[in-house]
Amino acid sequence: MSALAIVRGDDSVTIASDGAGYEAGTGILMTHVSKVEMMPECSCIFASRGMGGASAAMHNAFRQLSARGAQIVTFDDVLDLFPELASELFREASATKAEGADEPHFSFMIGGFSEDRERYESYTLRTRPFSALDATGKFIDWPPYSLIPLPDIHLAPSPTLESAAKVGITRPQELQSGYEIHPQHYALKAVAACRLDREQDEVEGTAGIHFVGGMLQMTTVQREAVFSQVVHRLPDPIGEPIDPSRGQLLPQFLQPQKSPDTEIPI
Repeated sequence: MSALAIVRGDDSVTIASDGAGYEAGTGILMTHVSKVEMMPECSCIFASRGMGGASAAMHNAFRQLSARGAQIVTFDDVLDLFPELASELFREASATKAEGADEPHFSFMIGGFSEDRERYESYTLRTRPFSALDATGKFIDWPPYSLIPLPDIHLAPSPTLESAAKVGITRPQELQSGYEIHPQHYALKAVAACRLDREQDEVEGTAGIHFVGGMLQMTTVQREAVFSQVVHRLPDPIGEPIDPSRGQLLPQFLQPQKSPDTEIPI
């Protein structure tokens, strides 16, 4: 599994992610991998949790459609195609899974600028039913492959209250109205907080293992620009379980003694 945070600001959408590719069942780190894909031509970024390689496979599907003449030039074009392509990816993964293996599952976080609605937007899409709060605070049950609109901040997973406090953030469910945050800093800290926690979803992962490692990556989309940066390397040796006690949890510019408005070096 992965830790992802997507934060929508006034002039951008940022996805923070880790870079751990680990062995299911043991938590042993197998590789470092980016989980985010960028489509600057469409003012779009997206990332995935669950099945390894889902984001890369999805991006490849868009490229193949474009090569065959499909018009995919805006964020809105991407959104129109995402549910169908995700469903097709799931069918292909199910058909090729190893005998006796569980059904694949993955979810996406998607952010970008909508030309049709002239605003920044963020969504999640999942291969399983999902319940989410709407704008009125009521839960809505969404079927698989729905584009689910997200609030300004969405964390997957949300860190424990204790872990959030250790990195100096307030979780979305505890934020008061009128809050102000630095979108990029908040997203990175939220992912770092999850490094302290253990995977508890016995369907999507193995309970009891640490699952955030490798690196902290920040990817931001603006209307005419997309940029991505590895802002912190985590000293997790390949071939060993992830151990959050190794190294610094946060990069130096996000350490508590730094000013909260310190900008990320680009």
